[in-house]
Amino acid sequence: MQKVATPDTGLSLLQLARVSHVHLLGISIIFVLTGAIFSLSVTPIWFRVAVLVIPYLAIIMDIGSWWATKYYDPVFAYIVLIGGAFMGLAMACQILVSLWDMWIAPFTAFARAKPQEARK
Repeated sequence: MQKVATPDTGLSLLQLARVSHVHLLGISIIFVLTGAIFSLSVTPIWFRVAVLVIPYLAIIMDIGSWWATKYYDPVFAYIVLIGGAFMGLAMACQILVSLWDMWIAPFTAFARAKPQEARK
């Protein structure tokens, strides 16, 4: 059985470098675009800064843990999951807050202002 079964060592160094490069550039561009729209939201500045910085830290954590998983210890695979979760939550927050500010908030502000205008 040992002769037939070989352990899977994952991607080669060149493949991992190529995939890392593509993901770093691609995901970063997506976060630049969603972050630019999100930065115009009416949320507090501390919240905007946190939601704009977290995805980039998560990208470094995620892709760095690919390398750490391959060359140091497989336990770093859990960090891949955590980094991906942070990226997903940050992107969802950026998109949902931006959509809220563009589509729902103007109508709720208009609805609140309308009864006050009727009293005048």
